[in-house]
Amino acid sequence: MTEIKIDINGLDRAIERLKKVPEALNRSMIHVMTLSLLELWSAVRPYPSKPSGSTYKRTGTLGRSLGSSQVGGKSGAQPTVYSIQGSGGKMKGRFGTDLSYAKYVIDPKRQAYMHKPRWWTMDHVKKAALPKIKKHWYDLVKRVLRD
Repeated sequence: MTEIKIDINGLDRAIERLKKVPEALNRSMIHVMTLSLLELWSAVRPYPSKPSGSTYKRTGTLGRSLGSSQVGGKSGAQPTVYSIQGSGGKMKGRFGTDLSYAKYVIDPKRQAYMHKPRWWTMDHVKKAALPKIKKHWYDLVKRVLRD
């Protein structure tokens, strides 16, 4: 039998580096998911003004449950729904509030009629944050493909 034999030497370093890719990529994805959650958090709007003549005393509970103050901006406390689960292609970031009545105030599909003219919804938060979130993920893909 006629045989061709080719020996390729010096691949040990490349093979070792490739073994570390999944772990490094996962760390980078967690970082970008964290940035994504921060973008959502930053996009939470301030409370709308009270309706004229209202005697209801606001508690600020909804804002605090979203990590925001009544006048907007981060309050310092993390939102009640704020987590990163899974890894790789099954990674999931969760942001929001677990208040039972929040759905009637800020859920785009279940918002009560009296809140519609004044209150923003989580869709507004998503729309405000989405361009920055997409840029974070796009930058990660560019870095991965470049390296």
